[in-house]
Amino acid sequence: MMRRRFAAAILITGLAGMLSALPCFSFTVMDKTGKEVEISPPVGRVILLSLYELIPVLDLWDRVVGINRWALDNELLKRHPQLAGIPAVGTGEAVNIEAVIALEPELVITWSYKPEVAEFLSRKGLKTLSVYPESLDELYRAIEMCGVIFHVEDRAREVERLMKEMFESVRSKVSAIPEEARRRVLWIWQKPTRVSGSIGIQHELIVMTGGINPASHLHSKHPEVSPEWILMWDPEVIFIWGNARYGPESILNNPQWKAVRAVKDRRVYKAPSWSTWSPSIGLLALWMAMKTYPEVFDAASQLKGARQYHQACFGIPLDEAVFHEEVKP
Repeated sequence: MMRRRFAAAILITGLAGMLSALPCFSFTVMDKTGKEVEISPPVGRVILLSLYELIPVLDLWDRVVGINRWALDNELLKRHPQLAGIPAVGTGEAVNIEAVIALEPELVITWSYKPEVAEFLSRKGLKTLSVYPESLDELYRAIEMCGVIFHVEDRAREVERLMKEMFESVRSKVSAIPEEARRRVLWIWQKPTRVSGSIGIQHELIVMTGGINPASHLHSKHPEVSPEWILMWDPEVIFIWGNARYGPESILNNPQWKAVRAVKDRRVYKAPSWSTWSPSIGLLALWMAMKTYPEVFDAASQLKGARQYHQACFGIPLDEAVFHEEVKP
């Protein structure tokens, strides 16, 4: 068996085509935790505790034998009838080890946020790969890696092309906005005082969509700040993480926030619960751009492109209601 080894930084970029031409090979990849994992594609039995929105994208329904419990609540996946046939094996934080072992996976893909989970699975003799894309480049590499793991390299490259085209379309629309006219955009997390700093995909999205992240000087993924800092930053648009347990009304009706420009102008929006670890991020970028600069985007033409993108990536029509939602006065 031929073996190839890849460093974490480059992963398999540029080599997927070469490897797919080989009749039998294995490769070693360094995962997000720094662990080296040897993989022999194509993997036929995988448990996905992470990256599960890639199942319809790469057509992995016959490869996935177990899934994260939260995938059963994923609005995108729920629209695919095949989901009902995949057993849940817990979450990325609490795995049912007996269920995992019984499914005899060749590989378990999990997230690196809880490295002890992967370590526990490894001690039980299971091969694990930990991922946690913190940038668009890392997301592209993860999709390319899955393309090789499951021997669907051509489809992975096509999806990456679609994503880049969507991002470029958004960038081109906002590129003419002068620096002095660009709006201050804040992304907040499970707590309103947890914000997106300069590390992470959300910061990239703010910049891509023409915004200025007032928390960009904080070199962290989601630092906690005081309400006084937010008042000082005075964001003009606020986006709430889609899985937060509060909505725009919690911010709009909070006296502490009443002096913030975004609150005065009622420009506080809860993001759709789309994953940022799948092509859904292309739609999230478009949605953010349309909310930040509605005067720049023609809704009808953008929705047409969004429909085509969603169909091409996920194989089902776009549920476009989220593009029509408004914050009620």
